[in-house]
Amino acid sequence: MLLGPACGSSGAAVPQGDDGGGVDSGPVFAPAAGFVDVPPREVTVHGKPVSVATTARIFYSFRPADVDAADRPIVFLFNGYAAEIVRAFGTGPTGLDATGAVVPNPTPLTAFANLVYLDPRQSGYSYDLPPPGAPPVPSAEDCSPDIFNEYVDAADVLLAALSFLGTHPELRGPVYWLGESYGGVRLTWILAYLRGRWDLAPYTDEAVSVAVAAARHPNSLAAGQILLEAWVGGGPEAEAIAAVCEDPTVAAAVGASAGQSCGDAGACACAATLGLSPYNYTYTTAFQTQRATEAIEAHVDPGAAATLLGVPLESIPELAPAERARGWKCLGPDDTIPSEGALEAALGALPSGQAYYLDYSPLMPGRETQTVTLDWQTTSAEALAFVDNLHDVPALLTRGARDLVVPTAALPPALEAAIGASRVDTSLPDVIGVAYADGTRAIAVRDYAAAGHMITMVQPADFAADLARWLGGE
Repeated sequence: MLLGPACGSSGAAVPQGDDGGGVDSGPVFAPAAGFVDVPPREVTVHGKPVSVATTARIFYSFRPADVDAADRPIVFLFNGYAAEIVRAFGTGPTGLDATGAVVPNPTPLTAFANLVYLDPRQSGYSYDLPPPGAPPVPSAEDCSPDIFNEYVDAADVLLAALSFLGTHPELRGPVYWLGESYGGVRLTWILAYLRGRWDLAPYTDEAVSVAVAAARHPNSLAAGQILLEAWVGGGPEAEAIAAVCEDPTVAAAVGASAGQSCGDAGACACAATLGLSPYNYTYTTAFQTQRATEAIEAHVDPGAAATLLGVPLESIPELAPAERARGWKCLGPDDTIPSEGALEAALGALPSGQAYYLDYSPLMPGRETQTVTLDWQTTSAEALAFVDNLHDVPALLTRGARDLVVPTAALPPALEAAIGASRVDTSLPDVIGVAYADGTRAIAVRDYAAAGHMITMVQPADFAADLARWLGGE
């Protein structure tokens, strides 16, 4: 199966020409944004044949490295659902300041890497297209957990990434994968698929196997995994997180942040009682929600979005209403999504119930169209895949001291539950070691004392410095 071409604003290199000294200084790369079409395909999920009947039109935004982009690392970034948090806070050349305005970022990751942000199926600006001749409305099957599950999700994003690389052969650097929160689940399965470890997942997808085999990227497609408070421990991690919430030391820290005592309450229950956010227990829930909402607002305001993406939304053909109205999202906007009035004024109105931008999709827990048991929260499959990947793919892990959502303290016990305590070594403060028959692999851990779940929202300069050193081999 051939992947559809990358669509939208071009990201091709522009020849720079002679610099006056007789030396060609190489191509210049411009910011770009657009869509990659992932065509329909047949897969199996838990042994059940599933027809992915729609075309997933996956949105990407590309921010080239500031210098020597052709050979710099390529980092694909996403958080759990849309990429609004990692795009808006502390990674690219622009981002949100404390007031919610889009401003230059003094410590962008583009100082040393190319950045490609991806919005998975139907999240962010992404949307689906129906089969030819079908009406532009979803069926129950199109919106079911057969389509919106961790395995199809990872495959969609990998197919989109490979298509992007195929249409940008001038980018030659090694490929890294950065996932925040649930993005760690996606990243884990992407790496397993790249490594051909289909035996680790209850999933088959011939289209992905063919695309991986056909990839002609000149460097590694799995050079490293960058985990921002990412879920990689599967079901055992859910149990370990619950244990962290009951840790008296953590509860005491939560209470101290509000100048109160948690008493006998666990940390997570205490934070809820005190109106503190589990994403950063030194923030109120209202303040944390405000910050997340500002990221969404930046994506539905045409001017802010153009500054954040580096290109105007009006320049992307697949967002023109005649084209966009051919497709749909399973879910419509709710009261968490700011008004798209300015976006509709710039781009044109959409059919009733549709939206240009949503930060969620039916993949997100609580948004499902049917009640479903989530493997990544209940089984050890993801933990075992993460351990298998780690043997070959180096990992950088953050430790946000104020995170109660996916606290890094939960990962070692989760891995111990999955593979046995004898294989997990936590004797060093900034390393988690995992033993294999041919030696130990180390997960590099970096501390962010002022941060919670959103590391780059609070300590972007520290993270940029840590990532630069890690990519450099330190």
